[in-house]
Amino acid sequence: SPSKFYERIAANGYSNYYTAGENIAGGQRSLEDVMEAWMASPGHCANIMKSTYTEVGVAIVIKSDSNYQVYWTQNFGSKTR
Repeated sequence: SPSKFYERIAANGYSNYYTAGENIAGGQRSLEDVMEAWMASPGHCANIMKSTYTEVGVAIVIKSDSNYQVYWTQNFGSKTR
């Protein structure tokens, strides 16, 4: 499977975009915890607050036999300026 962000979004049908970004986190047990962590991180917060993004996708994966057990992702993008 693709390992780079732009390869992953293209493999899932999101191509020809103007701008795109991604937030990933692992280990937080609740939505409140992961959002607090992202908002406290300048880079993650910038993705969340970026006004040029017009589309967003979110996911959570629970994998109890892994290091972090709970994984979170946000993908942001815009196909036009």
